[in-house]
Amino acid sequence: MEYFLALMIVLLQFSGVWLRYLPFAKTVTVVQRRKLVQLAVSWGILAFAIYAAIMSMDDGEVLRFKLLVAFGWVPFFLISYYCIPRDFVQHLYVLGMQSLFAVLLHTISGFVVGAVLSADYGERMHMLAIISCYLVLFTLLIPLERRWFSTLVLAQRFFQFRHLGLYIALMPLMVLFAYALPWLDGQLYHSVPERVGRLALPIFFFLIFRLVFKAAHQMSEHMMEIGRNNMLAQQLYSLREYTRLTEERRQTLRVLRHDMRHYTRLLSALLDSGRIREAKELVEKQAAELERTTIREFCANDLINATLSIYHYHLGNLEIPLQQKISLPKEMTGMDTDVAIVLSNLLENALHASMKQPVINREVKVSAQYEGGRFVLSVANRFEEPLLLDRDGLPYNEEPGHGTGMIALRAFIRKYKAQCNFCQQDGWVTVTLNWHGED
Repeated sequence: MEYFLALMIVLLQFSGVWLRYLPFAKTVTVVQRRKLVQLAVSWGILAFAIYAAIMSMDDGEVLRFKLLVAFGWVPFFLISYYCIPRDFVQHLYVLGMQSLFAVLLHTISGFVVGAVLSADYGERMHMLAIISCYLVLFTLLIPLERRWFSTLVLAQRFFQFRHLGLYIALMPLMVLFAYALPWLDGQLYHSVPERVGRLALPIFFFLIFRLVFKAAHQMSEHMMEIGRNNMLAQQLYSLREYTRLTEERRQTLRVLRHDMRHYTRLLSALLDSGRIREAKELVEKQAAELERTTIREFCANDLINATLSIYHYHLGNLEIPLQQKISLPKEMTGMDTDVAIVLSNLLENALHASMKQPVINREVKVSAQYEGGRFVLSVANRFEEPLLLDRDGLPYNEEPGHGTGMIALRAFIRKYKAQCNFCQQDGWVTVTLNWHGED
Protein backbone atom coordinates (compact mmCIF):
# COMPACT_ATOMS: atom_id res chain seq x y z
CA MET A 1 0.00 0.00 0.00
CA GLU A 2 2.81 2.47 0.84
CA TYR A 3 4.39 1.91 -2.60
CA PHE A 4 1.11 2.54 -4.34
CA LEU A 5 0.54 5.64 -2.21
CA ALA A 6 4.07 6.92 -3.01
CA LEU A 7 3.42 6.40 -6.73
CA MET A 8 0.18 8.39 -6.55
CA ILE A 9 1.92 11.27 -4.74
CA VAL A 10 4.57 11.36 -7.48
CA LEU A 11 1.84 11.49 -10.13
CA LEU A 12 0.24 14.28 -8.12
CA GLN A 13 3.51 16.26 -8.30
CA PHE A 14 3.79 15.57 -12.04
CA SER A 15 0.39 17.18 -12.54
CA GLY A 16 1.72 20.29 -10.82
CA VAL A 17 4.79 20.31 -13.07
CA TRP A 18 2.55 20.26 -16.15
CA LEU A 19 0.33 23.08 -14.88
CA ARG A 20 3.35 25.24 -14.06
CA TYR A 21 4.76 24.54 -17.53
CA LEU A 22 1.66 25.70 -19.43
CA PRO A 23 2.05 29.49 -18.84
CA PHE A 24 5.50 29.37 -20.46
CA ALA A 25 4.78 26.68 -23.08
CA LYS A 26 4.64 29.05 -26.07
CA THR A 27 8.16 30.37 -25.45
CA VAL A 28 9.86 27.17 -24.25
CA THR A 29 12.25 25.61 -26.77
CA VAL A 30 12.33 21.91 -27.62
CA VAL A 31 15.66 21.51 -25.81
CA GLN A 32 14.30 23.16 -22.65
CA ARG A 33 11.16 21.01 -22.72
CA ARG A 34 13.19 17.83 -23.18
CA LYS A 35 15.47 18.79 -20.28
CA LEU A 36 12.43 19.50 -18.08
CA VAL A 37 10.91 16.08 -18.84
CA GLN A 38 14.18 14.24 -18.25
CA LEU A 39 14.98 15.91 -14.94
CA ALA A 40 11.39 15.72 -13.66
CA VAL A 41 11.13 12.01 -14.46
CA SER A 42 14.56 11.32 -12.95
CA TRP A 43 13.65 13.08 -9.73
CA GLY A 44 10.21 11.43 -9.79
CA ILE A 45 11.83 7.98 -9.71
CA LEU A 46 14.04 8.99 -6.79
CA ALA A 47 11.12 10.70 -5.04
CA PHE A 48 9.07 7.51 -5.35
CA ALA A 49 11.66 5.59 -3.33
CA ILE A 50 11.91 8.40 -0.74
CA TYR A 51 8.12 8.70 -0.38
CA ALA A 52 7.72 4.92 -0.01
CA ALA A 53 10.37 4.85 2.73
CA ILE A 54 8.74 7.76 4.58
CA MET A 55 5.26 6.26 4.37
CA SER A 56 6.61 2.96 5.74
CA MET A 57 7.52 4.59 9.05
CA ASP A 58 5.43 4.09 12.14
CA ASP A 59 3.16 6.72 13.73
CA GLY A 60 2.06 10.07 12.30
CA GLU A 61 0.99 8.58 9.00
CA VAL A 62 -1.53 11.33 8.15
CA LEU A 63 0.92 14.12 9.01
CA ARG A 64 3.65 12.53 6.86
CA PHE A 65 1.17 12.23 4.00
CA LYS A 66 0.18 15.88 4.31
CA LEU A 67 3.79 17.05 4.49
CA LEU A 68 4.72 15.09 1.36
CA VAL A 69 1.76 16.52 -0.53
CA ALA A 70 2.35 20.06 0.79
CA PHE A 71 6.12 20.26 0.21
CA GLY A 72 6.95 17.54 -2.30
CA TRP A 73 6.61 20.10 -5.09
CA VAL A 74 9.75 22.01 -4.02
CA PRO A 75 12.35 19.96 -6.00
CA PHE A 76 10.03 19.84 -9.02
CA PHE A 77 9.59 23.62 -8.84
CA LEU A 78 13.35 24.16 -8.73
CA ILE A 79 13.73 21.87 -11.75
CA SER A 80 11.15 23.91 -13.66
CA TYR A 81 12.88 27.14 -12.74
CA TYR A 82 16.21 25.71 -13.91
CA CYS A 83 14.84 24.41 -17.21
CA ILE A 84 12.58 27.38 -18.05
CA PRO A 85 14.76 30.51 -17.74
CA ARG A 86 12.19 33.10 -16.84
CA ASP A 87 12.17 35.67 -14.10
CA PHE A 88 11.84 34.07 -10.66
CA VAL A 89 8.92 36.37 -9.82
CA GLN A 90 6.90 34.93 -12.70
CA HIS A 91 7.62 31.40 -11.49
CA LEU A 92 6.47 32.38 -7.98
CA TYR A 93 3.21 33.78 -9.34
CA VAL A 94 2.51 30.63 -11.37
CA LEU A 95 3.38 28.46 -8.36
CA GLY A 96 0.93 30.35 -6.13
CA MET A 97 -1.94 30.09 -8.60
CA GLN A 98 -1.25 26.40 -9.28
CA SER A 99 -1.13 25.68 -5.54
CA LEU A 100 -4.47 27.39 -4.95
CA PHE A 101 -5.96 25.33 -7.76
CA ALA A 102 -4.51 22.19 -6.15
CA VAL A 103 -6.08 23.16 -2.80
CA LEU A 104 -9.44 23.50 -4.55
CA LEU A 105 -9.18 20.03 -6.12
CA HIS A 106 -7.98 18.48 -2.83
CA THR A 107 -10.92 20.00 -0.97
CA ILE A 108 -13.43 18.69 -3.53
CA SER A 109 -11.75 15.27 -3.41
CA GLY A 110 -12.01 15.27 0.39
CA PHE A 111 -15.74 16.02 0.21
CA VAL A 112 -16.34 13.25 -2.32
CA VAL A 113 -14.25 10.58 -0.57
CA GLY A 114 -15.53 11.50 2.90
CA ALA A 115 -19.13 11.17 1.69
CA VAL A 116 -18.66 7.93 -0.27
CA LEU A 117 -16.01 5.91 1.58
CA SER A 118 -16.75 4.51 4.99
CA ALA A 119 -14.40 5.25 7.90
CA ASP A 120 -13.95 1.49 8.35
CA TYR A 121 -11.54 1.34 5.42
CA GLY A 122 -8.77 3.06 7.37
CA GLU A 123 -6.70 6.16 6.86
CA ARG A 124 -4.38 4.75 4.19
CA MET A 125 -7.29 3.80 1.97
CA HIS A 126 -8.83 7.23 2.47
CA MET A 127 -5.55 8.95 1.58
CA LEU A 128 -5.20 6.82 -1.53
CA ALA A 129 -8.82 7.50 -2.49
CA ILE A 130 -8.37 11.27 -2.04
CA ILE A 131 -5.34 11.36 -4.35
CA SER A 132 -7.09 9.08 -6.86
CA CYS A 133 -10.12 11.37 -6.87
CA TYR A 134 -7.82 14.38 -7.28
CA LEU A 135 -6.13 12.83 -10.33
CA VAL A 136 -9.51 11.90 -11.85
CA LEU A 137 -10.77 15.46 -11.40
CA PHE A 138 -7.49 16.81 -12.75
CA THR A 139 -7.81 14.60 -15.87
CA LEU A 140 -11.44 15.58 -16.49
CA LEU A 141 -10.57 19.27 -16.19
CA ILE A 142 -7.57 19.16 -18.56
CA PRO A 143 -9.31 21.20 -21.33
CA LEU A 144 -10.19 23.93 -18.81
CA GLU A 145 -6.75 23.77 -17.17
CA ARG A 146 -4.98 24.03 -20.51
CA ARG A 147 -7.06 27.04 -21.51
CA TRP A 148 -6.79 28.83 -18.16
CA PHE A 149 -3.15 28.19 -17.28
CA SER A 150 -1.95 28.91 -20.84
CA THR A 151 -3.13 32.50 -20.36
CA LEU A 152 -2.15 32.73 -16.70
CA VAL A 153 0.73 35.12 -17.33
CA LEU A 154 -1.65 37.42 -19.16
CA ALA A 155 0.67 40.37 -19.58
CA GLN A 156 4.33 39.74 -18.80
CA ARG A 157 4.99 43.49 -18.84
CA PHE A 158 3.46 43.66 -15.32
CA PHE A 159 6.36 41.58 -14.02
CA GLN A 160 8.92 43.92 -15.58
CA PHE A 161 8.37 46.46 -12.80
CA ARG A 162 9.96 45.24 -9.59
CA HIS A 163 7.42 46.32 -6.99
CA LEU A 164 4.31 45.56 -9.03
CA GLY A 165 5.67 42.20 -10.20
CA LEU A 166 6.61 41.11 -6.68
CA TYR A 167 3.21 42.19 -5.33
CA ILE A 168 1.39 40.18 -8.02
CA ALA A 169 3.59 37.13 -7.45
CA LEU A 170 3.33 37.06 -3.66
CA MET A 171 -0.42 37.68 -3.40
CA PRO A 172 -1.58 34.08 -4.15
CA LEU A 173 1.25 32.60 -2.05
CA MET A 174 0.35 34.76 0.95
CA VAL A 175 -3.30 33.69 0.70
CA LEU A 176 -2.21 30.08 0.39
CA PHE A 177 0.14 29.98 3.37
CA ALA A 178 -2.15 31.98 5.64
CA TYR A 179 -4.98 29.59 4.90
CA ALA A 180 -3.19 26.25 4.45
CA LEU A 181 -0.71 26.12 7.35
CA PRO A 182 -3.41 25.27 9.97
CA TRP A 183 -4.26 22.14 7.95
CA LEU A 184 -0.84 20.56 8.53
CA ASP A 185 -1.85 18.40 11.47
CA GLY A 186 -2.56 14.73 12.08
CA GLN A 187 -6.26 14.99 11.25
CA LEU A 188 -7.26 13.71 7.79
CA TYR A 189 -10.71 15.36 7.69
CA HIS A 190 -11.60 18.67 9.28
CA SER A 191 -15.05 19.97 10.15
CA VAL A 192 -17.55 20.76 7.41
CA PRO A 193 -17.42 24.57 7.96
CA GLU A 194 -13.62 24.49 7.63
CA ARG A 195 -13.84 22.52 4.43
CA VAL A 196 -16.53 24.78 3.00
CA GLY A 197 -14.33 27.80 3.73
CA ARG A 198 -11.38 25.99 2.19
CA LEU A 199 -13.50 25.35 -0.90
CA ALA A 200 -14.84 28.90 -1.20
CA LEU A 201 -11.61 30.84 -0.70
CA PRO A 202 -9.72 29.68 -3.83
CA ILE A 203 -12.83 30.19 -5.97
CA PHE A 204 -13.40 33.73 -4.73
CA PHE A 205 -9.70 34.50 -5.01
CA PHE A 206 -9.50 33.22 -8.59
CA LEU A 207 -12.51 35.30 -9.63
CA ILE A 208 -11.34 38.51 -7.92
CA PHE A 209 -7.73 38.15 -8.98
CA ARG A 210 -8.69 37.33 -12.55
CA LEU A 211 -10.96 40.37 -12.64
CA VAL A 212 -8.18 42.62 -11.32
CA PHE A 213 -5.69 41.17 -13.78
CA LYS A 214 -8.11 41.65 -16.67
CA ALA A 215 -8.65 45.26 -15.66
CA ALA A 216 -4.88 45.77 -15.42
CA HIS A 217 -4.46 44.22 -18.86
CA GLN A 218 -7.09 46.56 -20.32
CA MET A 219 -5.33 49.49 -18.67
CA SER A 220 -2.07 48.33 -20.22
CA GLU A 221 -3.70 48.10 -23.64
CA HIS A 222 -5.06 51.59 -23.11
CA MET A 223 -1.56 52.81 -22.27
CA MET A 224 -0.24 51.18 -25.45
CA GLU A 225 -2.94 52.97 -27.44
CA ILE A 226 -1.89 56.24 -25.80
CA GLY A 227 1.67 55.39 -26.77
CA ARG A 228 0.67 54.84 -30.38
CA ASN A 229 -1.20 58.14 -30.40
CA ASN A 230 1.86 59.82 -28.92
CA MET A 231 3.99 58.34 -31.70
CA LEU A 232 1.64 59.76 -34.33
CA ALA A 233 1.65 63.10 -32.55
CA GLN A 234 5.43 62.98 -32.45
CA GLN A 235 5.59 62.27 -36.18
CA LEU A 236 3.33 65.25 -36.85
CA TYR A 237 5.42 67.37 -34.50
CA SER A 238 8.63 66.33 -36.27
CA LEU A 239 7.13 67.12 -39.66
CA ARG A 240 5.86 70.49 -38.44
CA GLU A 241 9.18 71.36 -36.79
CA TYR A 242 11.17 70.37 -39.85
CA THR A 243 8.85 72.43 -42.06
CA ARG A 244 9.18 75.38 -39.69
CA LEU A 245 12.96 75.00 -39.61
CA THR A 246 13.13 74.86 -43.40
CA GLU A 247 10.88 77.89 -43.76
CA GLU A 248 13.00 79.80 -41.25
CA ARG A 249 16.12 79.08 -43.29
CA ARG A 250 14.35 80.11 -46.48
CA GLN A 251 13.20 83.37 -44.91
CA THR A 252 16.75 84.16 -43.81
CA LEU A 253 17.98 83.37 -47.33
CA ARG A 254 15.39 85.74 -48.82
CA VAL A 255 16.63 88.53 -46.57
CA LEU A 256 20.23 87.84 -47.57
CA ARG A 257 19.32 87.88 -51.25
CA HIS A 258 17.47 91.15 -50.74
CA ASP A 259 20.56 92.66 -49.06
CA MET A 260 22.98 91.22 -51.60
CA ARG A 261 23.11 94.39 -53.75
CA HIS A 262 23.87 96.54 -50.71
CA TYR A 263 26.51 94.04 -49.57
CA THR A 264 28.17 94.03 -53.00
CA ARG A 265 28.35 97.83 -53.16
CA LEU A 266 29.73 98.02 -49.61
CA LEU A 267 32.35 95.35 -50.29
CA SER A 268 33.40 97.09 -53.49
CA ALA A 269 33.74 100.43 -51.68
CA LEU A 270 35.88 98.88 -48.95
CA LEU A 271 38.18 97.25 -51.48
CA ASP A 272 38.51 100.43 -53.54
CA SER A 273 39.49 102.38 -50.46
CA GLY A 274 42.04 99.80 -49.43
CA ARG A 275 40.25 98.83 -46.22
CA ILE A 276 41.12 95.16 -46.58
CA ARG A 277 40.63 94.17 -42.93
CA GLU A 278 37.09 95.58 -42.86
CA ALA A 279 36.33 93.89 -46.19
CA LYS A 280 37.43 90.52 -44.73
CA GLU A 281 35.23 91.05 -41.67
CA LEU A 282 32.30 91.82 -43.97
CA VAL A 283 32.92 88.63 -45.95
CA GLU A 284 33.16 86.56 -42.76
CA LYS A 285 29.95 88.09 -41.45
CA GLN A 286 28.16 87.32 -44.71
CA ALA A 287 29.51 83.74 -44.66
CA ALA A 288 28.16 83.28 -41.13
CA GLU A 289 24.77 84.54 -42.24
CA LEU A 290 24.79 82.09 -45.15
CA GLU A 291 25.74 79.28 -42.76
CA ARG A 292 22.59 79.98 -40.76
CA THR A 293 20.47 79.24 -43.84
CA THR A 294 22.01 75.79 -44.28
CA ILE A 295 20.10 72.70 -43.18
CA ARG A 296 22.79 70.16 -42.39
CA GLU A 297 22.64 66.81 -44.10
CA PHE A 298 23.24 64.24 -41.37
CA CYS A 299 21.95 61.25 -43.28
CA ALA A 300 21.02 60.21 -46.81
CA ASN A 301 17.60 59.06 -45.58
CA ASP A 302 15.17 61.98 -45.52
CA LEU A 303 13.14 60.97 -42.41
CA ILE A 304 16.13 60.28 -40.22
CA ASN A 305 17.88 63.38 -41.51
CA ALA A 306 14.81 65.43 -40.55
CA THR A 307 14.81 63.91 -37.03
CA LEU A 308 18.51 64.63 -36.52
CA SER A 309 18.12 68.16 -37.89
CA ILE A 310 15.32 68.95 -35.46
CA TYR A 311 17.22 67.73 -32.40
CA HIS A 312 20.45 69.33 -33.58
CA TYR A 313 18.53 72.60 -33.64
CA HIS A 314 16.90 72.10 -30.20
CA LEU A 315 20.08 70.88 -28.52
CA GLY A 316 22.00 73.77 -30.05
CA ASN A 317 19.50 76.28 -28.63
CA LEU A 318 19.99 74.70 -25.19
CA GLU A 319 23.78 74.76 -25.64
CA ILE A 320 24.02 70.99 -25.37
CA PRO A 321 26.83 69.68 -27.62
CA LEU A 322 25.76 66.97 -30.07
CA GLN A 323 28.30 64.57 -31.56
CA GLN A 324 26.99 62.49 -34.42
CA LYS A 325 28.33 59.73 -36.63
CA ILE A 326 25.75 58.60 -39.17
CA SER A 327 26.17 56.13 -42.00
CA LEU A 328 22.75 54.85 -43.09
CA PRO A 329 21.45 54.02 -46.58
CA LYS A 330 19.01 56.30 -48.36
CA GLU A 331 16.43 53.51 -48.75
CA MET A 332 15.62 51.37 -45.69
CA THR A 333 12.73 49.21 -47.01
CA GLY A 334 10.03 50.91 -44.97
CA MET A 335 11.77 50.73 -41.59
CA ASP A 336 12.92 54.36 -41.73
CA THR A 337 9.69 55.55 -40.10
CA ASP A 338 10.15 53.19 -37.13
CA VAL A 339 13.83 54.07 -36.81
CA ALA A 340 13.01 57.79 -36.91
CA ILE A 341 10.38 57.36 -34.17
CA VAL A 342 12.61 55.37 -31.83
CA LEU A 343 15.55 57.72 -32.51
CA SER A 344 13.33 60.71 -31.76
CA ASN A 345 12.27 59.15 -28.44
CA LEU A 346 15.83 58.34 -27.45
CA LEU A 347 17.04 61.84 -28.30
CA GLU A 348 14.11 63.37 -26.42
CA ASN A 349 15.00 61.29 -23.35
CA ALA A 350 18.65 62.31 -23.73
CA LEU A 351 17.64 65.97 -23.97
CA HIS A 352 15.53 65.85 -20.78
CA ALA A 353 18.20 63.86 -18.92
CA SER A 354 20.87 66.36 -19.97
CA MET A 355 18.82 69.26 -18.63
CA LYS A 356 19.00 67.67 -15.17
CA GLN A 357 22.81 67.79 -15.23
CA PRO A 358 25.13 70.73 -14.54
CA VAL A 359 25.77 72.85 -17.63
CA ILE A 360 29.36 71.69 -17.96
CA ASN A 361 28.24 68.02 -17.96
CA ARG A 362 25.69 68.29 -20.77
CA GLU A 363 26.51 66.36 -23.91
CA VAL A 364 24.77 63.96 -26.30
CA LYS A 365 26.30 61.48 -28.74
CA VAL A 366 24.42 59.61 -31.47
CA SER A 367 25.74 56.96 -33.81
CA ALA A 368 23.87 55.03 -36.52
CA GLN A 369 25.70 52.56 -38.76
CA TYR A 370 24.75 50.00 -41.38
CA GLU A 371 27.14 47.30 -42.47
CA GLY A 372 26.80 43.74 -43.66
CA GLY A 373 23.03 43.58 -43.25
CA ARG A 374 23.08 44.84 -39.66
CA PHE A 375 21.99 48.15 -38.20
CA VAL A 376 23.53 49.53 -35.02
CA LEU A 377 22.02 52.60 -33.38
CA SER A 378 23.32 54.13 -30.15
CA VAL A 379 22.47 57.27 -28.20
CA ALA A 380 24.53 58.39 -25.19
CA ASN A 381 24.13 61.26 -22.77
CA ARG A 382 25.69 62.40 -19.52
CA PHE A 383 23.66 61.36 -16.45
CA GLU A 384 25.09 61.00 -12.95
CA GLU A 385 22.04 59.72 -11.05
CA PRO A 386 21.55 55.93 -10.76
CA LEU A 387 19.45 54.57 -13.62
CA LEU A 388 16.37 52.49 -12.71
CA LEU A 389 16.10 49.41 -14.93
CA ASP A 390 13.19 46.97 -15.14
CA ARG A 391 13.55 43.22 -15.50
CA ASP A 392 14.11 43.53 -19.27
CA GLY A 393 17.01 45.88 -18.70
CA LEU A 394 15.08 48.94 -19.90
CA PRO A 395 14.85 52.15 -17.88
CA TYR A 396 11.62 53.08 -16.15
CA ASN A 397 10.32 56.00 -14.12
CA GLU A 398 7.79 55.53 -11.34
CA GLU A 399 6.55 59.12 -11.68
CA PRO A 400 3.17 59.45 -13.46
CA GLY A 401 3.28 60.67 -17.04
CA HIS A 402 6.68 59.12 -17.78
CA GLY A 403 7.65 56.02 -19.72
CA THR A 404 5.64 56.46 -22.93
CA GLY A 405 8.90 56.69 -24.88
CA MET A 406 9.78 53.17 -23.76
CA ILE A 407 6.54 51.91 -25.38
CA ALA A 408 7.96 52.88 -28.79
CA LEU A 409 11.28 51.24 -27.92
CA ARG A 410 9.62 48.00 -26.79
CA ALA A 411 7.47 47.95 -29.93
CA PHE A 412 10.58 48.41 -32.08
CA ILE A 413 12.43 45.62 -30.25
CA ARG A 414 9.51 43.22 -30.73
CA LYS A 415 8.94 44.13 -34.39
CA TYR A 416 12.56 43.84 -35.53
CA LYS A 417 13.75 41.32 -32.91
CA ALA A 418 16.39 43.85 -31.96
CA GLN A 419 18.97 43.42 -29.24
CA CYS A 420 18.83 46.34 -26.81
CA ASN A 421 21.33 47.22 -24.13
CA PHE A 422 21.25 50.07 -21.59
CA CYS A 423 24.39 50.70 -19.59
CA GLN A 424 25.62 53.42 -17.25
CA GLN A 425 29.35 53.91 -16.87
CA ASP A 426 31.61 56.83 -15.96
CA GLY A 427 28.70 59.27 -15.87
CA TRP A 428 27.38 58.24 -19.31
CA VAL A 429 24.13 56.44 -20.08
CA THR A 430 24.25 54.61 -23.41
CA VAL A 431 21.50 52.72 -25.20
CA THR A 432 22.48 50.48 -28.11
CA LEU A 433 20.10 48.84 -30.58
CA ASN A 434 21.32 46.08 -32.89
CA TRP A 435 19.10 44.42 -35.50
CA HIS A 436 19.14 42.77 -38.92
CA GLY A 437 17.80 44.60 -41.96
CA GLU A 438 18.16 45.19 -45.65
CA ASP A 439 18.92 48.51 -47.25
